[in-house]
Parts: sequence; structure tokens; C-alpha cells
Amino acid sequence: MKRILLTNDDGLSSPGLSTLARELLRTGRYELRVVAPEKEQSCAGHCMTLHFPLYTEEVTLPEAGGMPAVQVYGTPADCVKIAITNLFPDFAPDLVISGINRGPNVGLNVLYSGTVAGALEACMNGIPAVALSLDIPANGMWHFALAAELSVPLVDAVLTNGLPEWTALNINIPNRPQAEIKGVRVTRHGKSGFKEYYVEEAGEGKRRRFRLEGTMVYRDTDTNVDGVALREGWISITPLGLAWDHDAARKVIEGWGLARQKI
Repeated sequence: MKRILLTNDDGLSSPGLSTLARELLRTGRYELRVVAPEKEQSCAGHCMTLHFPLYTEEVTLPEAGGMPAVQVYGTPADCVKIAITNLFPDFAPDLVISGINRGPNVGLNVLYSGTVAGALEACMNGIPAVALSLDIPANGMWHFALAAELSVPLVDAVLTNGLPEWTALNINIPNRPQAEIKGVRVTRHGKSGFKEYYVEEAGEGKRRRFRLEGTMVYRDTDTNVDGVALREGWISITPLGLAWDHDAARKVIEGWGLARQKI
């Protein structure tokens, strides 16, 4: 049986986590460990607990048949790091899965995503990883059960074929009936994202109070880019690496001649 470590950024009470856990266990092909934040950590990015103790607690997932889980009072990156170093000493995962997230993680949102950070933390430690996210529904209905079902063959493909070293897959699933999902597309990471602003609310004494709001802006047009493919009904699979190099920009900066000048 393949060993899977399951985490998320929506917290242990998230239906995306419990639904995926149930579906993975139903196959009978995986040995599963679950470790997730005690509360929602959306937009936590790769934040980690450093200046305070990190607390964990053994609990169960009632929505997943009462299976054991570990609740971490920290971030998704905390969850993965402590899971592979301390919590499960006799459990070396073949794969780390982060999700299923409530909402998409495409374009610039990837940089803020706790879901993606959970997968990248595994990647940084040499473990293949997948981030799973479900798009926002148009009619208010969340198709978590379908998303979990569609995730299993993708997980099987990763475990069967392996991933290139230092690679995580960022998978986004359309939130619509199966008949409206066109298929799977391997995509590039795009530049779509939220245009954000702060709404000022009633202050507290001398302190001003703000709340972050935003509207999704699609800056890409190519169907082979993550956000566009997802919006058009494709399951988007984007390989992510750990390098932030920008080859085109490097060539421009090299043209400035800085490397030849004495500063």
C-alpha cells in the first residue's frame, strides 16, 4: 500500500479534507495519515511558527469514519514539516496531498496559498506532492465528492509514474457537474489573481480597522494557462518547481552591462 500524508489549509473541519480522506480510504490502496491546522489558514502562504511553541493534539475525523488525525496549532507548512520530522516516525510518505481547498489556487494566488505551501514544503523535503483545489461554484453548490473522485486517478498517476525531482503539482478542478468538465489539461502558471483593496470599518479607539476585499482579474488568454483552462471547464495541472528564476528578465538585466562595470 502506498503511504499518503494528507493536509490542507482550511482546517480539520473542512469538507474537502474529510471527503478526500474517505475517497482515498475507500479504494483500499493507500495507508493514510492526516495532519491539518486547527483553524483555517487561507492566505498563510509559506508562513511557519518560529517565535512561539508549536502545539499538536491527537483527534479524530468524525466525517471520515472517526479516523485518527493530528491537529496542529499552526500553518500548513508547520503541519507538513512536523509530520515528516516528529509526528509519524515510522511513516515515510510516498506522497503528500494538500487539499481539497475550498476555492481555486491559480495565477498569482499560488504565492499566497497555504494549500500550495503545504505541497511545496513536502517538495522542499524531497517528497512528491500535490495541491488540490476546487473552483468557486457558480450556483453555490460545492462538488467536493466529485472532486475527490476525480482526484484519485490523478493521484494514481503520480504514484505510478513519479514526479521529477523538486516538483509539486498544482491541480485545480472545475466546480461543476461531471458532464460539464471537459477533461484534463497540463498548464502553465499564469498571472491572473485578485485585484485587492481594503474596506475601512468602524475603528476601535485610536486604531483604524480595515478588511481586505478583492475581485478576481483574469490577465491571461491562453487556454494552456491555469486560470483560463479552469474557467473553461478543464482540470488544470500545473507543475511547480522551487526556483523563482526569470530567464527573460535575466537576459534583459545582463544587457545592462552591470557585470562588466566596476561599481
